[in-house]
Amino acid sequence: MVDFTVAIPTYNGETRLPDVLERLRSQVETESFSWEILVIDNNSSDRTAQVIREYQTQWPLSCPLIYYFCPEQGAAFARQKAVEKAKGKLIGFLDDDNLPEKNWVAAAYEFGQKHPQVGAYGSQIHGLFFEQTESDRLPKNFQEIASFLAIVERGNTPHLYNPSHKILPPGAGLVVKKDAWLTSVPNRLVLNHQGKQAGTASEDLEALLHIQKSGWEIWYNPAMIVYHKIPNDRLKADYLRLLTRCVGLSRHRLRMMTLESWQRPLAFPAYLANDLRRLALHLIKHGLNVKKDPVAASQREFLVSTLVSPLFLWKKKQSKKIPSEILGKSGQNPAEILNQIARGFETDRFCLYAQEIQPISPFNSLKQHTEILLRLKDDRDRILSPHEFMPIAQHYNLMPTIDRWVVRKIFSEIAAKNTDPSLSLYEINLSIESVKDPQFINFLYREFREYGISPEIISFAISENCAIANMERTIEFIELIKTIGSQLTLDHVGRQNRPPEYLKKLPVDYLKIDGQFLRHGPAKQPMLAQIYHLNELGHQLGMKTIAEAIESQELLEQIKFLGVNYVQGYGIAPTHPFITCSQRQCLVG
Repeated sequence: MVDFTVAIPTYNGETRLPDVLERLRSQVETESFSWEILVIDNNSSDRTAQVIREYQTQWPLSCPLIYYFCPEQGAAFARQKAVEKAKGKLIGFLDDDNLPEKNWVAAAYEFGQKHPQVGAYGSQIHGLFFEQTESDRLPKNFQEIASFLAIVERGNTPHLYNPSHKILPPGAGLVVKKDAWLTSVPNRLVLNHQGKQAGTASEDLEALLHIQKSGWEIWYNPAMIVYHKIPNDRLKADYLRLLTRCVGLSRHRLRMMTLESWQRPLAFPAYLANDLRRLALHLIKHGLNVKKDPVAASQREFLVSTLVSPLFLWKKKQSKKIPSEILGKSGQNPAEILNQIARGFETDRFCLYAQEIQPISPFNSLKQHTEILLRLKDDRDRILSPHEFMPIAQHYNLMPTIDRWVVRKIFSEIAAKNTDPSLSLYEINLSIESVKDPQFINFLYREFREYGISPEIISFAISENCAIANMERTIEFIELIKTIGSQLTLDHVGRQNRPPEYLKKLPVDYLKIDGQFLRHGPAKQPMLAQIYHLNELGHQLGMKTIAEAIESQELLEQIKFLGVNYVQGYGIAPTHPFITCSQRQCLVG
């Protein structure tokens, strides 16, 4: 039985979470009730999971610290998962940049006990600004837009948020009654904050409006004090304009929620006229050019975005169905696959397998060349192949997270084995999302240093199709990988039947000829000719060639005569576990 749950949705919060967790570890006056802490990792690509695991090893048993992975990007999804997983009757939300006072949990629990009719209640939130330089001081009239940054200073007396005033607390420092949320808030909200570039925000207000419309009271409780860490870059004009734009673009949805269906057609022109009036007054007061006034520029952005909000949300409403072709051969429901991926991160159910890439001649290489393959064990202990879960992972932008997980796991295993760089080469497949990510190279630098791995024992593999579709970025990525000291493999070469002259632009080390030429018994003469041509061009460019999908001795004999350097296939080298799946139940409840 748990009385109170603290839920912390986070995205890439490895540097911010420790401060929040230390504040929670130091909470006082919590002996009379039971409570837990959930960290909802919203598809982080940093070391968020590792930070939580490290804290779990030393966390007091009296207050469980539990990790969950939310694969769908957005604050709305992370909060919904927190509500579904919470064991407490009351759920207190903290963002990963919120520092609660030492009695915040106790004050939150006490208020909920004294006010059983309350469906949700918000904290008093003060801005915790970094040391200000002359150029970074708070903008003039900052208080006029402070609420956009979730700063809530509404006195020291608790009070009810009157529905007619159309004011509600933000999600930071908010406590909700679990029953109120589950019976009032739909599983999928219209608004969903996915970062300032995504367009919408205010999903916390949408959820609260659902709760309020269902008859629950919403209160302000100043005894719950939270400090919102606001770095200097969030006070810059560009950030403030992006922030207020997202809030403005979400405005129409919140307005319509407060009205009955028959009222909406009548209210729409009235709102439009009032928005135009407010914008005109702002233009008269501040003029056309507000670039030198961050507060006025933010207000202008909010007014303009509010004006176009109906059209923006109408476009956003267009359904985003998952294309049937990405479902692969599994026939599973996409939601089920997504859930299995989430469980894979939570309980370490991803598995790494190894398949040897063998030299045709023993003089080709003294190194053991191994490709690392990713699999996923589902809840029934069935091993899912990549084509069963990778399309869904790609659709939900999970590939950068998966790539980073794979790199860390492989590096960890190599470090544990104390691998001799002169004897081994490991091939790691990368998605195009990681190739295009400008932060991925920095990530690799950090991981090589962290694990003490020699870059020369790693070859990163990129598919031909992705490389051609993103040629400029791929060339840049290859050059950066070379500066690290690792090697490159171009995978699935020939699959697209493209003229191979593009290879002259890509200075890779290994050319892996696609197995489509060899999947149907002995290779026919035209196929052998194409393999020969690719092999010869690769050698001219200083690349070593690998023929994949060699499934029989007969195929191997044919390939030998073409001058290919290496072969790979289940027929000559079955896969074997590199790192087996585990079920680390300490991570989840």
